[in-house]
Amino acid sequence: MYDVTNELRSVRRTRRIVNGAVWVIASAAILFSLMTGAPLVSAHSEWRWTGWLLPVLVDAALVLSLSADAVLSKHGLKGGRWPTGFRWITGLASLFLNTWGSLSSSDWVGVAIHSIAPVILICTSEVAPIYRRKFRDLELTLTEEVTVTVVTQSLTPKTTNAPVISNANGGKTNGGRKTNANAEKNKAAIRQAFLDGLTPTQAGEKIGVSRGYVSQRYSEIRAELEKAA
Repeated sequence: MYDVTNELRSVRRTRRIVNGAVWVIASAAILFSLMTGAPLVSAHSEWRWTGWLLPVLVDAALVLSLSADAVLSKHGLKGGRWPTGFRWITGLASLFLNTWGSLSSSDWVGVAIHSIAPVILICTSEVAPIYRRKFRDLELTLTEEVTVTVVTQSLTPKTTNAPVISNANGGKTNGGRKTNANAEKNKAAIRQAFLDGLTPTQAGEKIGVSRGYVSQRYSEIRAELEKAA
């Protein structure tokens, strides 16, 4: 259990790092694009003070795309063709705003330098949803493994010494064997009911035990899962 639990925690930490890195990249690229694109737009606008509006519009569209993809990827969904096209249109618009000033003056070094931020942002907007879906699938798999292990261990009876009773023939029998067998059977059934998502009432009716007993076991299982999370 501990190996799987540690691996699950490691995956969650890595996922948070990746998500943070995505927004750091987006923020830096947006700031760079704003500084580069605003003068270009101002030079071709009747009102120079409006030069920052178009870069902000483009960058806001990219933020919208990244935010939407973050939510969809969390649930294992893909946006489809339109969101992909939307990302590329906004990404290419950002690339144009960043590079046209250098391109129009044949400053190829400037073109290369000003291409870096928008190209990285375009690539980030494409790979981030893929990473998020992969992390989600991996987390679900590891969470299921941890749940099964914790549930199994929480319902595994502790080793006890059952009372030894002498019978009429002078032999000895394990007086608690039948009781322990029934308890073990009930625990196994409760474990399966929990994994199947049954409520305590449903599990109690199915197994033939009281709802309170099932609720107590469910509480123990949840407590163990919280410790392992």
